[in-house]
Amino acid sequence: MRNLLSLAAASLALATLASAQTFNCPLGQPLTSPNQGNVGGGIYLNLTVNTTITLVNLNYVASDVTAVGNSSFRMYIGPTQWQGNVAVNPGVWSLIASSTPVAIPTAAVDTPCIGVLNPAGVNPGTVTFGPGSYGIALHAVGHSWGYQNGLFNFTAPGNEFVATTGGASNAFLTLPTFSPRSINGSIDYSLGGTVMPFARRTPYGAGCYSFYRSIYELFPSSVSVDFNNTSMLWTLDTVNNRWSSITAGTTPVAPVTSTSLGHADDNNLVIALAPQPILFPNIGGISVATTSVEMSSNGYINLLGTTPAVANPTTAAWMTGTAVRMGNHYDMDPAVGGTTHYDYDAVNGVHLFTWLAVPTSAIAATSNTFQMAFFASGNVEFRWGVMSQAGGGGWPTLVGFSPGATSLDPGTIDLSASLPAFTSGTDQAPLTLAANVNPVLGSLVNLTTSNATSLNLGLCFVTVSDLPPFSPVGLDLGIIGSPGCVANVDINQGVGNLITNLGPPFPSMVVPFAIPLGPPSIIGQSFYAQSVWLDALQNPGGLITSNALNMRVGAF
Repeated sequence: MRNLLSLAAASLALATLASAQTFNCPLGQPLTSPNQGNVGGGIYLNLTVNTTITLVNLNYVASDVTAVGNSSFRMYIGPTQWQGNVAVNPGVWSLIASSTPVAIPTAAVDTPCIGVLNPAGVNPGTVTFGPGSYGIALHAVGHSWGYQNGLFNFTAPGNEFVATTGGASNAFLTLPTFSPRSINGSIDYSLGGTVMPFARRTPYGAGCYSFYRSIYELFPSSVSVDFNNTSMLWTLDTVNNRWSSITAGTTPVAPVTSTSLGHADDNNLVIALAPQPILFPNIGGISVATTSVEMSSNGYINLLGTTPAVANPTTAAWMTGTAVRMGNHYDMDPAVGGTTHYDYDAVNGVHLFTWLAVPTSAIAATSNTFQMAFFASGNVEFRWGVMSQAGGGGWPTLVGFSPGATSLDPGTIDLSASLPAFTSGTDQAPLTLAANVNPVLGSLVNLTTSNATSLNLGLCFVTVSDLPPFSPVGLDLGIIGSPGCVANVDINQGVGNLITNLGPPFPSMVVPFAIPLGPPSIIGQSFYAQSVWLDALQNPGGLITSNALNMRVGAF
């Protein structure tokens, strides 16, 4: 295999003869990749730039699943970080560069490539960054990224910038993302240059208030699942129709006494319950599964309703499906090994659903043991034995609960790190402010406030200042009776625009904001926006706030 550093050195020599001195910042090493994505996938990193730099090459590894042909990539710039902006906000990314195609002469080997950067998309010049924070998205063309697992910070030799890796997705700018992942390769750069005059819009802070009936952790890859030999107790609050406490434990899997249920692959079986009902939170109030539930071969229970058994979980199916689901959804196949069981412990009044040494689907010599215990009180305990971590990104896992139907998606959380956790008896999305386009010279930016909690009025503030104490942490408005709602902009330096959902002749929830064509001096200038909504039922202060937006004006 060729050594990428020697290739980078050759590139350095050529660049030095042609212009200013070029430096090299190694990223993930060594250049043999223990992991890789799909052909055409994405990989993401953040740049924190301290001194103006121009990127010359981004050298990378085309993994051993890349076919013979040509390899290149496209580089996109986005908000201050990639996290939270993959698929959620695809419109915030701008194409700024593409690399010169490199021939892949041999299949089935990791191939180091010199990615010479050329202007692309909206960027007419060099790939030059001024001081600041940037999210970077790289789209593979004709190859699969070779990368390694792990989160790393790579500091340039003169501390001109820090590259923080990162994440990856098998389809560019789509969920799920695998994280942490680090691109293998290096960055060649020179000092100085004319900074790209790009525009961007970056949300920051959080709107209030958000309540969710559902809670889950989505592991895009089985490699990341971290529940082996642990347990998790879910405490039911029957008065408020929610899980009031979710806590960690180490309760082992209880022995089974029944014969195997004989699940087929991707198969739901109806389980007739013993005399004791199962209680659970549901939209409209506590539900009682008095007759039966569905037990899936893939590690979860349909407590109410029915859905076709599917191999891999999706959050959309869990949030909007026709069943109330709970469990550890992972593609297992009891048809080729292991056993599934339903037992009723009459002494302790516990329903036990057990997946015992069930193999991962299509992966030989694997074993997964998981049990769900439903108590008479309505409490539920998840109990894990050893779960296979083989297979990687083709075998995602979703652990959690959702009443389905019209429940809102709270987004994945790190359950292990978030315990004790809880859910709410209602769903409410936070007040949200979004811009439809980046603030390019001469453009019209529509600032839209959504998730209003009532028929009423509000204000969308547009200001030139987010001076402390407003950003980035914000000023908690508990001092005026609105705890948990945060001011992130300085309303004394801006204009409050009336917004309403009362209909004509009143204004709408959209504030059009025109960006002038000039003067050029406004390029790089920022303005900020945040909305306030009046609702006396939300808190004693009678108002809630949205997230804030940082809008940086650019020429493209």
